[in-house]
Amino acid sequence: MMTMRNRTRGLAAASAVTLLLGLAACGGSDDSEDSSDGPTQNADVEFTGDPLTVMTWTAYDTDTLNVKAILDIAQGAVVDINNGGGINGHELKLITCNEGADPNKAADCARQAVDEGVAAVVGGFTANGDVMMPILEEAGIPWFGPPGISSAELSSPNSFMLTSGVLGLAGLGAKAAADGCETVASVNYDLPSAGEISQLVDVGLSSGGAPASDLIKVPPTTTDFSSIAQETVDYDCAIFGTPPQPFLGIVTAAKSLGSDTRYYLVPGGLTTFVTDTGGDAVEGTVTLSSFPTGDDPVWDDAKAVVGELEDDPNGGWSGMYMQNTWVAYQGFATVLKKNEDFSAAGIQAALDATAAVDTAGFTPPFTFATEFPFDGLNRIVNSLAIYIKVEGGELVQEGDDYVDLKSALVPAS
Repeated sequence: MMTMRNRTRGLAAASAVTLLLGLAACGGSDDSEDSSDGPTQNADVEFTGDPLTVMTWTAYDTDTLNVKAILDIAQGAVVDINNGGGINGHELKLITCNEGADPNKAADCARQAVDEGVAAVVGGFTANGDVMMPILEEAGIPWFGPPGISSAELSSPNSFMLTSGVLGLAGLGAKAAADGCETVASVNYDLPSAGEISQLVDVGLSSGGAPASDLIKVPPTTTDFSSIAQETVDYDCAIFGTPPQPFLGIVTAAKSLGSDTRYYLVPGGLTTFVTDTGGDAVEGTVTLSSFPTGDDPVWDDAKAVVGELEDDPNGGWSGMYMQNTWVAYQGFATVLKKNEDFSAAGIQAALDATAAVDTAGFTPPFTFATEFPFDGLNRIVNSLAIYIKVEGGELVQEGDDYVDLKSALVPAS
């Protein structure tokens, strides 16, 4: 175990880029207007405690990340919780912030959270957690349900993650090994972190007794994917740590070459946008998620409150990081339903002591009281995930049970 611990320690630094690449599913443009027919809070509900102010942030109106629907989800969740009487009689008050996919604006959002005395940050999306989390930590503000992208989110004691984070890449490696992949390409953007990303895949491959992958680098500015596709076609399997756009470009070009390579896409990257755009080229592609697929009945209440999000350019309810904000609010309300101290310090203490995290049925129970035993990844407390596959053009769960991704870190004997 010590060998694997040392091997994993250096990988945490690459975590921000690792999941950011997959999370570019949250990219593209979003020109939709603010909805005026969102959920309405019942004015007749009476609250017995002081208001509880929280913040949710995301990026929108940028050239790279536009995930404004996350705020619709947060606002809907707040109304839903308040219409049920709030959290132990306390009305939730929501402050939102556009972090603009910009480290400076992200820092401003975090400082606003401190200045306005929010008791917690809940859900949301950012690729700038390494800037934001230290500000929250210094102020003693917990972040419940961060996206788990940055190294700070994976390690800060103020981070309370609901997802399995970078363990997903090792999990995909383990799945590829279990699927019988003997030759594997690890396809990543040509960035300094590309080698570390492929190492995470190799950890999972090793757990299944498969050889290490070959790294194929994609120039970040390329729009012609034919040469990259040509490099992948001779492999049994290819595990992608890229955004959906280059993934789609590469697999579509490979399809025209008659490729029968099996594909695996980083968690957060495989959405209905990918299936609708990729068609037959993405059939059979595998990913994993901490939550059920977007058409599972477990999301029916969320859809009734927020809407179907069918026009969302990021895949709506099929996007794991869209789902995460709804689950964060439901879990936040459930975990704190009997809490008495709703200061930031009181919430932090309550979360630290929570031995059985109840996310209102969206995940199996897990604990915040015991950290993950790997330096830099210690806030990954939910290591359970499900595999999801494109089948008949739809995203379907593969198998009936959650898989514990910790097993992807144990080398084959």
